[in-house]
Amino acid sequence: MMDADLSTVLQIEQSAQVSPWSRLSFEEALTSDYLCRVLCCEQQVLAYHICSSVLDELQILNVVVAPSVQGLGLGHRLLQDVLELAAARDCNKLFLEVRLSNLKAQNLYRQWQFEQIAVRKQYYSTPNGTREDALVFLRQRDN
Repeated sequence: MMDADLSTVLQIEQSAQVSPWSRLSFEEALTSDYLCRVLCCEQQVLAYHICSSVLDELQILNVVVAPSVQGLGLGHRLLQDVLELAAARDCNKLFLEVRLSNLKAQNLYRQWQFEQIAVRKQYYSTPNGTREDALVFLRQRDN
């Protein structure tokens, strides 16, 4: 992901997320030590992920596929890329949080052998001002 991708990334983020990241959040991710990757087809950004690694752990912060191309396997391609990044950085534990209401994402993560290990009560904000629980998932990478 580069600065030039941010306009498209923001459009996807706003169309796909209940509480989208701001442009500033993406800019900070690009200038920090985060792993920011886009998935493109014919030079068009269709999906992206943002991760952070510390020691032997990788935290998946954001995984998004444009609504117009959801269901075509791009989420699987993103997770394959995440696993390759984890291996390259010798990260053996992969963590993420997912909204309780996001059943599609939960199903995807379970297909990739992530297991729910905890619940973070009222973790996510919602547009109507309420809070939503997050499920915490973990995947131990095969060595």
